Amino acid sequence: MVDMKSEKTNSRMAGEDKTLQKSSCTTGAFSDKGFAKLPIIIGCIAGVLLLAYIAGVIFYKSHVFAGTSFKDISLSNCSASEIDTKLNSMLDDYTLTINGRDNMSVSFGSSDIDLRYELNEYANNLIGEQNAWAWIAHLLKKDVIEEEFNVVYDEAKLEAVVNDFDFMQPAYIKKPVNAYISEYKSGEGYSIVEEEPGNTLDTDKLYKVIGNAVKNIDNEVDLEEEGLYIDPEIKADNKKLNKRVNYLNKFVKSRITYHFGDDTVVVDGDKIYSWLKVKKNGKVEVLEDKVKAFVNEIGSKYDTIFRPRVFMTSYGKEVTIDQGDYGWWMNRSSEVTELLKLIKSGEEVEREPVYFQKAAQYGKEDYGNTYVEVNLTAQHLFLYKDGQVVLESDFVSGKDVKNRKTPAGVYGITYKERDATLVGEDYETPVSYWMPFNGNVGMHDATWRNKFGSNFYKYSGSHGCINLPFYVAENIYGYVEKGTPVICYYLPGTESKSVTPQGDEEIAHFVVDAIERIGTISKDRRVSLEKTFKRIKECYKGLTANQKKYVKNYGDLAKAEKKLAEAIAGK
Repeated sequence: MVDMKSEKTNSRMAGEDKTLQKSSCTTGAFSDKGFAKLPIIIGCIAGVLLLAYIAGVIFYKSHVFAGTSFKDISLSNCSASEIDTKLNSMLDDYTLTINGRDNMSVSFGSSDIDLRYELNEYANNLIGEQNAWAWIAHLLKKDVIEEEFNVVYDEAKLEAVVNDFDFMQPAYIKKPVNAYISEYKSGEGYSIVEEEPGNTLDTDKLYKVIGNAVKNIDNEVDLEEEGLYIDPEIKADNKKLNKRVNYLNKFVKSRITYHFGDDTVVVDGDKIYSWLKVKKNGKVEVLEDKVKAFVNEIGSKYDTIFRPRVFMTSYGKEVTIDQGDYGWWMNRSSEVTELLKLIKSGEEVEREPVYFQKAAQYGKEDYGNTYVEVNLTAQHLFLYKDGQVVLESDFVSGKDVKNRKTPAGVYGITYKERDATLVGEDYETPVSYWMPFNGNVGMHDATWRNKFGSNFYKYSGSHGCINLPFYVAENIYGYVEKGTPVICYYLPGTESKSVTPQGDEEIAHFVVDAIERIGTISKDRRVSLEKTFKRIKECYKGLTANQKKYVKNYGDLAKAEKKLAEAIAGK
């Protein structure tokens, strides 16, 4: 029995073998033909590639290699003109902002000044320097151009743009102002007024700085940081200026205070500043004529010498006395000198002016309450001490004839002296107490008189002096000092017949007192002692016999003479 399945299988397998055999024959036939055509195919491909390579060479003779860039801009495969265009397009959005004082900020762009790179033949040279035959080697390369290009612009347009800004207009410009010394301010003196910077620019530098910023492609220029503003020449911290203001303030910080009784006069900055003159070299001059005017002003107001006074007498009546040289008398020239020194040294002091002569107090009653009141009509005087009468006495004044009459007036004791000798044309008289107050007119003891008062002066008066009893002169001498006021006046209606006697004992006391005051005997005092001895003897000789009886110490004179002789002899 035939297996039909097997047969079919065998039959199929036999068929497949035939097919394989046929296929093998066919492949062999193709391979032979294909290998015959291969050179042609390769040639075609090579030709195409060669053509492409040559096309590339030709292309890159006029274009930049692929992969070429400048900063962030790709220049791949660009021609020279395209490179120029692309490079300059980088400047299209360029803007320069200028900032300055007063919150000023302005801007301009590249188109305003024709801003561009100065490329010249750079693109052509770049392409020309390429090895176009090696273009394939650059396909996968990246070439970054490191070249720094010059930037150029239209200078005239830049200047025009800048000139058109507000900050360049005359109406906007504020010139710088130097720091300076202020005017004097009461209570503060002088100070430095700070400089005003203004906003004036150095235009020559301005154009250069902005031009450089454009060339560097900077986006901002700060005029302050660039130092383009013209600053004041003198600023508040200027050493010379500060030295000058301190120098000025030294003057006006002076404070000189004068007291004229209840009145106070102050010389301070408020006065002094108007007396100053500041020279160009910075030196300060105190104008002497201004100081003189001030001193004359206070002198005229407070000097009382040679001015009339209304005086209330001890008789209850007022008299006007317009003679005499008593009173405040400022030495104005010396005071000007001293005041100038104080101002220049910047001192603060309480000051009394320089005086030729002072009075007891300021005011109308400048004679105060301690004085000698001399009523020439009554031939009577009063000695006041602190407003109280401590002594009064009759006297004999100058004879009531021309050149001997005692003048009325307010005077001051010039000095006081013991054992003086009064000398005149026809007399030479020793006195124990001498108190001049008006030239050669003064108060003194008069032991040649035995009575005072009444109207003796009219026919036997002195040569102008106030003749006093010895003890009265002694007492007055103990009270008065240099400058004590002596107020002399005539007061009609107060004539008096009062008489004050001077007895022999009082007259003799002149000699007694002189002997008591001989003092120490020594060789060194020889000259003065010999004069004293001679004076005592002459005075003693002038006494009456009765008066000499009271000189009980006259023997002491002989002892003193002997002691002096021994001292001279060296015993």
